[in-house]
Amino acid sequence: MSVPSVSLGATPLVFDHVSHWYGEVVAVNDVTAEVQAGITGLLGPNGAGKTTLLQLAAGLMGPSGGAVRVFGASPVRNPEIFRHVALVPEREALPGMLSARAFVEARATLLGLRDPRAAARAALEMVEMDTVADRAVSGFSKGMRQRTKLAAALVQQPRLVLLDEPFNGLDPRQRLH
Repeated sequence: MSVPSVSLGATPLVFDHVSHWYGEVVAVNDVTAEVQAGITGLLGPNGAGKTTLLQLAAGLMGPSGGAVRVFGASPVRNPEIFRHVALVPEREALPGMLSARAFVEARATLLGLRDPRAAARAALEMVEMDTVADRAVSGFSKGMRQRTKLAAALVQQPRLVLLDEPFNGLDPRQRLH
């Protein structure tokens, strides 16, 4: 089975009659939408399916029905997508024993970036975590953990950033930045 290649000129994100269910629970039902370049927000109450849509867009799971396309290709089992797309999950996803720098450098290395150290340094500076980057994540506040996840997502300078509750724990100045 060949994986369709990414076309950066294609619409960044398309949901075509997408549905997803967890057993008997319908999380997303027949969603059709095109997301163009720019900033787009998903609004809805808890349990409305926002996180499920982001996970589908990131290729972490496939739809139960319909199709998801990211830059013209299915994100499911498509490693090329990971070069262009980053997801900042709402859930805690940081190993506490690592420093912020080690975590972001590891992601840069896994992505095959030419200079993982330089990329990590730039991403940590961007989210203002460079001065505490060598501290263990286990000692971080919620906001510092969130900024570390943001740095890890931005390390590759992705074309599409998917943010799930990105401002939880950030103070007003950090949100603005």
